Amino acid sequence: MAISQNYKRPKTGGAELRTPVFFYAYVPNEGPFPGESQKKIMHKAMAEVYNPSMKDWELLNTKNTKRAVTINIRDPLNEYQPTNKHVVELQDFHFLDEKENYIRWNVIDVQPNSKDSRFIKIILGVTS
Repeated sequence: MAISQNYKRPKTGGAELRTPVFFYAYVPNEGPFPGESQKKIMHKAMAEVYNPSMKDWELLNTKNTKRAVTINIRDPLNEYQPTNKHVVELQDFHFLDEKENYIRWNVIDVQPNSKDSRFIKIILGVTS
């Protein structure tokens, strides 16, 4: 059986998905005081994390973003769909703030991965 010479290995695979990510939604505080502080875990996944491309930075600059990353995760299909109302924590020591807490990233944009439909690309940013 001959192997097709046109086959190209997908860029993102299981070995590149090294960073645990947690997607949260904030829920209103219980009681008479306004605000949202309690979080609810919406989804957990492993992600490939990398710096945003120039095309991504064009989108990020319109949102007044101070810091940004792009992640690829396996497409959860109907189980979960990330939106810009969700917050993401990347569970990696590279993404700790001054107080040793994980940085909370806002979901800026969600796109299907153009090179591999098994994944989705999510642009994350810390906005001012």
